Amino acid sequence: MNSLQTNHRTPIVSASRDAELRAIPVIAPILNDVTAPRRMQEEFAGKRMHFMGAGGIGISGLMELCAARGAIVSGCDCSGGGQVAALRAKGMVIENGHCADHANACDELIYSAAISTEHPEVERAHSLNKAVGVRMNLLGRITRGTRAICVTGAHGKTSTTWLISHLLIAAGRDPSVLLGGVVKALSGNVRTGLGAELVVETDESDNKLHLVTPSIPVLTNIDNDHLENYGSVDAIEQACARFLSSLDCSDPMAVMIGCGDDVRVRRSLDTAKLRSRRASIAYGLAQYNQVRAVNVRPEGLGTRFDVLVPSGLLINLFLPMPGAHNVLNALAAISVAWHLGIDEATVRDALSSIERVGRRFEIKGTRRGVRVIDDYGHHPTEIEATLSAARQSTQKRLAVLFQPHRYSRTAALMEQFASAFIEADKVVLLPIYAASEAPLPGIDHHALARQIEAQGKVSVTAAGNRAEAVEVLLKWAADGDTIITQGAGDVTKASDEIVSRL
Repeated sequence: MNSLQTNHRTPIVSASRDAELRAIPVIAPILNDVTAPRRMQEEFAGKRMHFMGAGGIGISGLMELCAARGAIVSGCDCSGGGQVAALRAKGMVIENGHCADHANACDELIYSAAISTEHPEVERAHSLNKAVGVRMNLLGRITRGTRAICVTGAHGKTSTTWLISHLLIAAGRDPSVLLGGVVKALSGNVRTGLGAELVVETDESDNKLHLVTPSIPVLTNIDNDHLENYGSVDAIEQACARFLSSLDCSDPMAVMIGCGDDVRVRRSLDTAKLRSRRASIAYGLAQYNQVRAVNVRPEGLGTRFDVLVPSGLLINLFLPMPGAHNVLNALAAISVAWHLGIDEATVRDALSSIERVGRRFEIKGTRRGVRVIDDYGHHPTEIEATLSAARQSTQKRLAVLFQPHRYSRTAALMEQFASAFIEADKVVLLPIYAASEAPLPGIDHHALARQIEAQGKVSVTAAGNRAEAVEVLLKWAADGDTIITQGAGDVTKASDEIVSRL
């Protein structure tokens, strides 16, 4: 059978060897139920909500979602960057800087994890008996009563969330969406629909996954990041198992989905199944996965592959994104689509037409034969995946301008960073983007440059600032080369500068 399903209202007869999967109802009704959006409207309409850290992509998305459901939102941000301009363009009041008086007029104050609980604005809200909570508290409230598809993991969250959202939109299910990145098709990172599904990127960084209750939790991978909030990778694995097992069992379509190629994800799925007694779907490239990509081959700046699902084979799928990591992201979305009964033709058409999220292998332009790509990845695993994907389609040489993100991450992963640039011919480093952290003795981009140079395989330059780095790359670049600007800070500005000056 070469389809996800033969008819939207006729269940598939599964050919899977997995009896557990055969017990899952594989067709979800195409719901026009507006109960979840109506509940949000009732909860938030007229409520005065103030958001601290409005420039952040997570906080700004929640502001838009609450405003769309009738809340009267305001915000403040000390940087004035990020999403502040976009929010103001949509008519929202965003104050520059923080002030305790901001809490006076609101009914509820929401703040990002980067803000201390002892901040005067937070303390004022408490003293006035306002409702106060971190971003994940609010996200947990929003997910309740919806068919929440919550995507978490160390890498690939944003792209996976958008892939799932795009498939559901293409299938006419009218989901609400909350992304950790900007997509042109959404004119931002938020979509408010009338369908039952809410697809949301669920940030694991601050160790608050337990505050959400998904119907379909999706776990992309587990890696050694954000150890300052967890202490160990084992603790991250335990938190992810708890996240999976906290699924909303009142939803008949509740199921756990995870990447079976990741041994820690497999263990988390096994642990969660024992706790929740609900089924799981494992996806990946290995043979033991229930949803598996086969015949994977690069094609230009994309990838073509087939997919085995328990009901048969999906053939000749094309994803306009390069790299094995993006195939895994697509498999997560296909797992959700298969489970919800979306037909093969819709999946094929939607995958082939999807646009990339901003700063996820975003091609900024090609001038004088030099291609410039901008990417958000800031963990060694992400850097390796990005450079590997770029190498496949680079005619000649590959350079990367990398801005380390946070002193704590650079210190904890120094050795992994040093070996992450193996695919590059040239590495230019910017000073560490502090992201509100205090410097650590002996930890800077010069130390990282020495570590990379010690590998003896890559030419490295530690630039003093962005202008100097751009000059180095402009002198280096020639016809057929690729330059990648990489990192979570303001390194993205360099990509436009390079394109304009080539």
